[in-house]
Amino acid sequence: MKPLFKILYSLCWSNAYLIMGICMGLSFSLLLIPIDIDRQHDIMESFDHSLNTLEDVDPYEPRINTESKPQQVQKTRKSFVRPRYYSTELGIRDKLFVGIITSREHLHSRDVALNKTIAHIVDKIRYFISIPEGTKPNVSFPGIVGFTDTRTILKPFHAIKYIIDNYLESYDYYFLIKDVSYINARGLKEFVNKISVSQNVHIGVQSEIDTYCSLESGILLSNSVIQEIKNNLDWCVKNAYSDSDDVNLGRCILHSTSMPCTNRVQGRNFTFTQLKPTFNFEKHFIRMTEQSDFQNSLSVYPIYDHMLIYKFNMYFAAMNSIKVHKQITDIRKMISTAAHLGPSNQRNISWPIGNQPGNRPLGRFDVLRWSYFNESHVFFETDFINIQELKGDTKSDIDYVINTAVNSIINKYNNKLSFQRLLNGYQRFDASRGMDYILDVAFNEVTTGQEVIKRIEICKPLGKVEIMPVPYVTENTRINVIVTIDLRKKQDALNFMEHYAQDCMEKKYKTFLMVVLLYNFDSPSKGKDDVFYEVKKYILMLNEKYKKDQSKITWLSIRLPVNVTSVNLDPMLQIAVTDLCTKKFSSESLVLLIEMGTRLKVDYLNRVRMNTISRYQVFSPIPFIEFHPDIIYTSEAPHEEVDVNSNCGKYDEQNYNNLAFYVKDYNAMRQTVEASIPLVRSDKDIAALLKLSEHSPVTSLFEMYVSFSDMHILRAIEPTLKIKYKDVNCEGVSNDNIYKSCIKLRNNHLGKRSQLARLVLDFQSYQV
Repeated sequence: MKPLFKILYSLCWSNAYLIMGICMGLSFSLLLIPIDIDRQHDIMESFDHSLNTLEDVDPYEPRINTESKPQQVQKTRKSFVRPRYYSTELGIRDKLFVGIITSREHLHSRDVALNKTIAHIVDKIRYFISIPEGTKPNVSFPGIVGFTDTRTILKPFHAIKYIIDNYLESYDYYFLIKDVSYINARGLKEFVNKISVSQNVHIGVQSEIDTYCSLESGILLSNSVIQEIKNNLDWCVKNAYSDSDDVNLGRCILHSTSMPCTNRVQGRNFTFTQLKPTFNFEKHFIRMTEQSDFQNSLSVYPIYDHMLIYKFNMYFAAMNSIKVHKQITDIRKMISTAAHLGPSNQRNISWPIGNQPGNRPLGRFDVLRWSYFNESHVFFETDFINIQELKGDTKSDIDYVINTAVNSIINKYNNKLSFQRLLNGYQRFDASRGMDYILDVAFNEVTTGQEVIKRIEICKPLGKVEIMPVPYVTENTRINVIVTIDLRKKQDALNFMEHYAQDCMEKKYKTFLMVVLLYNFDSPSKGKDDVFYEVKKYILMLNEKYKKDQSKITWLSIRLPVNVTSVNLDPMLQIAVTDLCTKKFSSESLVLLIEMGTRLKVDYLNRVRMNTISRYQVFSPIPFIEFHPDIIYTSEAPHEEVDVNSNCGKYDEQNYNNLAFYVKDYNAMRQTVEASIPLVRSDKDIAALLKLSEHSPVTSLFEMYVSFSDMHILRAIEPTLKIKYKDVNCEGVSNDNIYKSCIKLRNNHLGKRSQLARLVLDFQSYQV
């Protein structure tokens, strides 16, 4: 113990000053703390009171807390609904809206010319006219907006009001102009792409009053300026007392934004060309093209002859083409110059330079097909066609490629060679690149007559993908389904209607079914002796069962002429049946022709509604056809539903039996072809129409649409349109062409090549 005590004593003695300092600091800090005796007393009293309260109150007795009562009712937060398009949520706008202030008298001349020259370049174009109530414009093209208020001085404000109500949040810039100008749309689009929308823009050509812009040359306004005008539009209308639109609109813009008109913004000039009253195109145009201001003009005015619009547009389009080709040449030179700077394994330059190099197959199944052709035929274009004659657009395309290649070689050798013939031709389509051609062409030397063979490689690259605007359609349209039944398909008809009741009537789809009953010339059609008695009885039963759901099935009886028993083998008979059926529907009805063995799915019906557009498009889906069950299935395997599998069937590109169209479009098409294919108005007219089968210009209702209608034709595979296998009977067909197509149809529906080959080998081994 003594040694430990000595150690502690020595430590304390050595740190005596430190210990004394700590003690003095603590004592001094305690002396400086203020002590509030009254507050301490209150705290002690409240503490004692709370203890007494807790002792007196039952802990299980409910207590009411009245502090901060009553509370305000909190609003329920609305769930966030994400917009359909990301551009709406992010506030992304298109660039340029063009509004043309015109009149009904000039729609067919100046406005048609403006529509053809600029509508495909700008984002949106509208034509503002004054038109008395109850009248219509003298032309019909999209974008015409009519105001029943015929006061001329208010037309610009009606146009701005229309923009505010419909397109205020859709565009960055709005260009208003009268119809007496040519608009260099490409130059205007380039101009707005190079200025910032963050600043107010009020730019144009000063009118007689410098603070106002001229509507004849065009006024460019930013979205922010239109927003300011929106708040002062009433003032603008009340103060529109001048006969000049430039003054009225200029005063409105100046009052709303305090910005006078200017022809320069953010370092860029609004270049224009004002034509003199004595301007003559033939005399003055060449001299005008030498001026730099004209070459860079965004608008040329005034122009009262609409033909001048086409002439000016041809010049500016040619200048733009030269500019684009020069840019392409410069870029290709840069690519060639900088090619050695890339990685060693990626220095191969594609041809043409700068274009997509094309598809690189990952395996042998991805190798693209080269099709061989000559000047008249193409060979092995698909797996199912050995040789096919070139005709139509395909023939025109081949001829154009050959002529272009030949002219290029002749010009390259200064006309010392003359074209003799095409030896070999190969073509390949690459969806990532375009169409490639390889031509072996024989030439003769002009001087010696010696034959020279040149191999030429040609590429037609794909252009920029554009979204084609189409009319608006919805999925609420009722579909009128038409199915045709002959005497050999009565049981198939009963099965089809059973599935139709389960798939459409029970689920209350917006459909209507018409069953076309084809009677032979001597078949009974009354009472219980009716050959379709069971079918009609079943239809009445289904109508009674689903009467509350307003789902209905009806039938149409058609008496066939002598020696005609099936609608599928003769296209003229199919056209005759369609003529008689469409008479039963209104012109606005959507009709869907289907074949037996089809099960209607909601996805397929919705695609029919969306892809069939009135006055615009006809829809022809390619169905998946089941092969012969005895070939593709084993005896134990169930096959109630057709599987979309190459071993079970195929998409039949030669099947045109499924077609959707509007009755109005069908009637318009039939009127154009009625002279060569007479319209069937009753059963008695069918025989006269069938006489045209051998010399008919069409082989199907689909081809009649293609040949005699200007409607768009949408032809695409439909995975939900599955058709069960059905026997094709070609007996009793007198027409050789129809018989050959029938045999081809029957053979193509048996099975795939490997399955048929296995069947043949099994048969041969069994024979041995």
